[in-house]
Amino acid sequence: MRILGRLDFDPAALSRPVRTYSKGMAQKLGLAACFLSQRSLLVLDEPTSGLDPQARARFKDYLQQYRDPGLTLFFSTHLLHDVEALCDRLAILHEGRVRFVGSCGECREHFHADDLERAYLRAIDGKHEWHSAA
Repeated sequence: MRILGRLDFDPAALSRPVRTYSKGMAQKLGLAACFLSQRSLLVLDEPTSGLDPQARARFKDYLQQYRDPGLTLFFSTHLLHDVEALCDRLAILHEGRVRFVGSCGECREHFHADDLERAYLRAIDGKHEWHSAA
């Protein structure tokens, strides 16, 4: 139940049918279920979608504390400031192709950009090729 509090979810709401929840409440419940699963790999699609600013901040704080060498969190998002705040590595996918894989700093450096948003735009414009070192 601690995770529900961390995500600002009122445990009393558990007595109500999920179909009565707002999008944000349903999202919080889904996130809590993921974290409670104790899996070593979590895959989340747009995990902050529907969350209010307080819940977003709490979720991001929780993820910062959730970091563990044995755990991998993979999430998709269009919110690049979340990527910069949370991710050790990122991949940029565009039109079915991998355009970049590496750290946020490596991405900014490779695409000669001051921020991740500009780097992303340069990655998808097709003029800058990236080749994996692997």
